[in-house]
Amino acid sequence: MQRYTISGFTIPQVTILAGVLMATLGLSFYGFTDYLTALFPTLFGIVLMIAGAVSVARPELNAMSMHFAVLASTVATTLGFTTALFGTWTTATSLVEQILMSAIASAHLYACVASYYYGKAKFPGDTQTCGIDEQPDGAKSRNPGPASVVAISLES
Repeated sequence: MQRYTISGFTIPQVTILAGVLMATLGLSFYGFTDYLTALFPTLFGIVLMIAGAVSVARPELNAMSMHFAVLASTVATTLGFTTALFGTWTTATSLVEQILMSAIASAHLYACVASYYYGKAKFPGDTQTCGIDEQPDGAKSRNPGPASVVAISLES
């Protein structure tokens, strides 16, 4: 089964991209406001970049690192939306930052969930591939039997 891709990027690559976007968001808003709390997206971005890099470098740790990435995106989405909705932001600039952080994190979360369902076992007895490039296994494919059994002679 092929890996789930978005515009040619695998989920670990999308995770790194989302991490870079969130880190850039936090650093740029910190530069504009000088509020230390503006660095929250940077914290989540670093976690996403590390999780994506671990998944790319060590494919056997793909599931664990992507679980950390999903957890970081879930917390960032929840934190951003609750902060924006309940008015715990101090300036309009911080509101914009929270909404942007939530948008990036929720888009990443959606991509991860879509990737999970793509690799999920479709039938009982199937294995879950979870983004691993699998080569077709000859033992798993149906064997029609020897060719002599399938051949039919038309001569009388």
